[in-house]
Amino acid sequence: MARQRAAWSRLTRRQRGVVFAGLGLALVGLVLALAVDVALGALTISVASLVVIFTQVFAPPD
Repeated sequence: MARQRAAWSRLTRRQRGVVFAGLGLALVGLVLALAVDVALGALTISVASLVVIFTQVFAPPD
């Protein structure tokens, strides 16, 4: 848990915003998958996952 806190504190305010936007996009993808089309929802969730992963990978060094 302490390691996650350290990783979160390394992120800039802008990167935290991107993470929240990615999580919101993943929720939209989940709704799309359940209500409209599974493929469209899965694609949206995949994009959201990549956004969050790349935000963590390209975080500034300690």
